[in-house]
Amino acid sequence: MKERVTREEVSQKLVTDAYFESKHSPLRFRQTLGVIITWILVFVPFIWLSIPFFFPMTADWLDFRVYFEERLALRYLVIFLVSAFLFLSVLFVLMTRRNNRRFKQQLQKKSLHDEAGLAKRMALMETFYEERFGDQEARHNARYYVVDPEQNIGETEIQDLFHRNGV
Repeated sequence: MKERVTREEVSQKLVTDAYFESKHSPLRFRQTLGVIITWILVFVPFIWLSIPFFFPMTADWLDFRVYFEERLALRYLVIFLVSAFLFLSVLFVLMTRRNNRRFKQQLQKKSLHDEAGLAKRMALMETFYEERFGDQEARHNARYYVVDPEQNIGETEIQDLFHRNGV
């Protein structure tokens, strides 16, 4: 049986990031500024090297000369970076599709826990609660309930109950 998972359960299982939470504006500003500065530092050398190719008048004004070897090296660098980008893009798309397929085909079809044992444990717990605290309807409808000291559940009492019944 496929069980629906709530957002609260997912948020407990997954890692959260304070960047996306509200009330973290200084953190968000600092990280965003750092990322923007880093990307600028990545692109500035490429922009600087492309000035003579796209803006030759500006390059003459800056006394920026381009030699044949530099053009050749830049051409090979562009070819390498474009091919690496294409290769990584295809690889990431294929890996994402593989992971999604694996998740749908295997992980959702496998039962990650023993459902028969779980049902038996739930039935044992319900009988234990009925003996200790009364029937389920009375427990759920009670607005105020005082537990006597002898009704408190011990630290290993539930585990002992499971061991006695072979669950």
